Amino acid sequence: MSADELDVGLLTSELLDGVFACSKSGEIMFSNPAFARMLGYKHETMKARNIAKDIVERDLEWRALVSLLEQGSPIHDYEIKFRRSDGMVMIISLTANALLDKNGSPIGIAAVARDISTRKGVENELREKAFRIDIMNRIAKLAGTHKDIRTVLLKVSEELQKLLDFDSICAGVTEEKGRHVEVFVPDPKHADKAVSLGKVLYEGSIVEKLRFGGKAVIVEKEAGRKLFSEFGVLDVNKASSMMAVPLTSRGRVLGSLNLLDSKQAEYDWESAEALQMVADLLAGMIDNMVLFATLETKVSLQEALVRSSVELQRAISTEQIYAAISSHIMEVVRYKDLSFYVVDWQKKLVQPVYAVGGYSDEILGDPGGFDEGIVGLVAKTGKAEFVDDVDADPRSADIPGVPLEHNSMLAIPLTGSQEVIGVLELYRERGQVFTQNDLEAGMLFAQQASIALENSQLVSKLQDAKKEIEMLNDLMFHDINNYNFATLNYVEMVYKDKDLPHAAKVPLEKSLHLIRENAKLIDNVKKLTKIGVMEPDDFVLVNLSDVLRKVVSGIMTSSTKRVGVKLDTPEEAYIKANPLVDELFVNLFNNAVKYDPHEEVDIDVEVKKVLEEERPSWKVCISDNGYGIPDDKKAMLFQKYVRLKHDTKISGSGLGLSICRALTDKFSGRIWVEDRVQGKSELGARFCVVFPAERHPHQ
Repeated sequence: MSADELDVGLLTSELLDGVFACSKSGEIMFSNPAFARMLGYKHETMKARNIAKDIVERDLEWRALVSLLEQGSPIHDYEIKFRRSDGMVMIISLTANALLDKNGSPIGIAAVARDISTRKGVENELREKAFRIDIMNRIAKLAGTHKDIRTVLLKVSEELQKLLDFDSICAGVTEEKGRHVEVFVPDPKHADKAVSLGKVLYEGSIVEKLRFGGKAVIVEKEAGRKLFSEFGVLDVNKASSMMAVPLTSRGRVLGSLNLLDSKQAEYDWESAEALQMVADLLAGMIDNMVLFATLETKVSLQEALVRSSVELQRAISTEQIYAAISSHIMEVVRYKDLSFYVVDWQKKLVQPVYAVGGYSDEILGDPGGFDEGIVGLVAKTGKAEFVDDVDADPRSADIPGVPLEHNSMLAIPLTGSQEVIGVLELYRERGQVFTQNDLEAGMLFAQQASIALENSQLVSKLQDAKKEIEMLNDLMFHDINNYNFATLNYVEMVYKDKDLPHAAKVPLEKSLHLIRENAKLIDNVKKLTKIGVMEPDDFVLVNLSDVLRKVVSGIMTSSTKRVGVKLDTPEEAYIKANPLVDELFVNLFNNAVKYDPHEEVDIDVEVKKVLEEERPSWKVCISDNGYGIPDDKKAMLFQKYVRLKHDTKISGSGLGLSICRALTDKFSGRIWVEDRVQGKSELGARFCVVFPAERHPHQ
């Protein structure tokens, strides 16, 4: 040993850190006793060792070290794994420099080695604890920012997967009286929700075992064979390991949090401790959240319902009903936009009737069918719908003029005594989804609206019925009595005069005229009464062309004027009606003749097939050359007691067109009047009637 080597040996022999010098290929040229002790070898055997081959865990780490040193700079705190003589792997921190020859070329390595395995273990343990704390903080944050229990359960399970391995997770929650356990699992079709698999008996459940056992349940193998009642609704065929911990709050077990995995012995008491920490957070949140949120919501809801009920009692029109509901529901279920729709079952349409928000005009101008959009779906099925992003939902229907805002939506049916009568639609800003609590509160307001609307309709019908009765009473006690009294007077005059002079013919003619008017009036009243009780089930196929030909023939032969009718109609045009359909056209033709000042009356009749609200229909138009109908009278023309022209020379009671309107409505049709020449009402009128077309009976 040279003097230099002796000095180095003496200098390093007392050091606690390992010191060594070796070639680039790893042959040890020098090492101190501490290095040998660190690796578990005798000091005198170290020169026979090769660090690269015998001691370094991974050859790649050694070659990387050599490469770095060849670049000329010393290395500090280079972490590398060494293998001890007993096979244990340790983590070493190296401070190294290159050994150079006379020409300055690197020929070896001189390094100081420190065992940092213990420190690394502590760091990893602290890192693991920090990771768990971070997960717990996220779970606590989720619990504080979510209101729906099932959504919280699912979000917690997603975070929990970062700590523990499991194939499936479920939560069992007891009822208030503890007779059943409701089992919740994530819904694969909805990433942000959980689904209830139903309720199972508390007796024989995991919750029962946890309540009486007081600690976690761990099953290492064949967990699927256990007879827990929850397994009756869960798929546990592949389950081998199971771990369950209680959801405990204020000393009461609310339920259980359960993990299942296909691998055996997946869980131990350490993992149970981690799961229990999550369960404790979850249980406390559930207990407190449900208690306070439920109480607060119920109080607010009851107050809002009372205020709404009081206002609805004062509401007269449907507009007032919609306004009251939209105002008070806002107190409990916050919304950005609101719309009311009314269902027309006969036409299979949902008609917007009230809207609050930025695009109310566009919404009110866009009615839809049962097969259009989510509102149509709710109207047809009678079931409420949640939509978190209405513009991303394929069931949604676009409304012209309304941009894509990706709002969330809640649609609730307005259910009447027999069927759905409307839909209440609420919107929120993007990301602010509606919850189950929102739905439950909204349904109470929807129920209020349904009752109020039905009551309003009932009141309207009662008022109409009252007017009808009053009208009939007026006819019975006023007009008919007047006619009869006058007739009686004239008849008495005739009977008192035995010689019946020529002068008596005049009052006799007046008497006969009054009798005829009386008969017509009674006949019209009978028709109106009969129309009111007609049922669609009694209607049969009627050929409109035959009806028109028969009515035209009768008018031409019975009229005192010369009547010419140009009839343009197909051979067959079938609708569903009854014999009273003749009366409809008799009235229209009589008016065309009666209100034409010319001695020669020309009438044009056209029958053609059209599409009325996308349904094949027959359209009949009767054009005359009479006085015409001014625009300001067209809308009120079909009301009772409205006459086309106030002329004492033209007889009539003003009921004819109201009979036409009543018959048209009963036959699911539509009637209106327009100018024969557009914009020139004085040149005559055109009365048009549209009926749904029916198939030929032989087709």
